[in-house]
Parts: sequence; structure tokens; C-alpha cells
Amino acid sequence: MQQILVILTFSLAAGFLLRKFVWNPIFEGRQKSSGTLDGGKTKCGKNDCGCH
Repeated sequence: MQQILVILTFSLAAGFLLRKFVWNPIFEGRQKSSGTLDGGKTKCGKNDCGCH
């Protein structure tokens, strides 16, 4: 019984780490960027305009 719990816990932890550090960075760039609060007129972010 303990071996099953250890294997299950290890599998969950390994899956979490793979999703966080491997899966998300690969597909993060492919996701559609979300709109801004003012309808896309804000130029801040990756193109730093110095507004803050």
C-alpha cells in the first residue's frame, strides 16, 4: 500500500514539474496575447515606453 502511495506522489510531482518547466514554456509563445484594458492602445510591456 505504501509503495502505491509513493509512486502516486512521485508521479504527481514529476507531472507538475514537467508541466511547469517544459510544457508551458514550449507553448507559451504560441498562445494568443490577451487584449489590454484600453482596447489594445497601450504600448507598454515588451516594448517599454517608459510610462511607469
